[in-house]
Amino acid sequence: MLTIREITKIYKNKIDFLDLEILIANSLKKTREFVLTYPEQTITRLQETKIKKDISRRMKGEPIAYIVGHKEFYGLDFIVNKHTLVPRPETEMIVELVTSNQQSVISKNSNAKNIIIDIGTGSGNIIISIAKTLATSYELPVTGYSFFATDISKEALKIAKKNAKLIGVDKKIKFLHGDLLKPLLKAKKLMPNKLIITANLPYLSKEIYQSAPIDVKKFEPKSALYSAEAGLAHYGKLLQQIQKLLAASYELRVTIFLEISPEQKQPLMKLIKNILPKARMEFKKDLAGKWRICKVTINVSPSP
Repeated sequence: MLTIREITKIYKNKIDFLDLEILIANSLKKTREFVLTYPEQTITRLQETKIKKDISRRMKGEPIAYIVGHKEFYGLDFIVNKHTLVPRPETEMIVELVTSNQQSVISKNSNAKNIIIDIGTGSGNIIISIAKTLATSYELPVTGYSFFATDISKEALKIAKKNAKLIGVDKKIKFLHGDLLKPLLKAKKLMPNKLIITANLPYLSKEIYQSAPIDVKKFEPKSALYSAEAGLAHYGKLLQQIQKLLAASYELRVTIFLEISPEQKQPLMKLIKNILPKARMEFKKDLAGKWRICKVTINVSPSP
């Protein structure tokens, strides 16, 4: 039987060294720290077979997250598979923006109905992280405060529900099957006074999608990545749905957080102005200094 040191030596030049450590740790059902600390630990034949199989998958470009079956996001561990995107660090900005200002999210008015809805939830990483953070930091539930998430993929919703249960917020979030905001539009009883919408929808243009790395283009679901109209078709449709929601509302404050590709700032501004002319926009840069999040705010007030 081989030791951790020996199998590491065999494969260290075939894949990224960090990836190799993660795959060995996963096969042993140990932490990466264990792999580093105990290089003389022997590996069983069964474990060696799994390591070799996983290394082969990685060499073909399959994302590490799909091979090990999970990915960390906002300090939480999420199940992922071929039906969901692999959560990215830059998406954590949405969670941070929603949760950083408690007063913009939670109303103490018991007569108010406040909703956070995550559109195209995928693995549920955004809405689950928000619900968990607010529950931990602000001792939810708060009266009149609800979480929802939608996805057009039933398979993705199954994963999101599993994640919500594992992380302990399944009682707080209602997952709805449907196209973008349609499930909320249909449910008139859900009409809130304050609505926060988060969305990390497909936003890669044809050109960017075609030039994407193999682990993205070959393995992650194209339906969750590519969007027509220079990557803005899905956001255009969502904005039109929001327009309908606003038209049917007597009094409503909507705050929207959209993740975008950096080059979409100007065309998205134009799109929002055309569909929601009264909206206020604010763009945020990620840690790499690239435009990443668009915050949109709209108020509907009763006529005097």
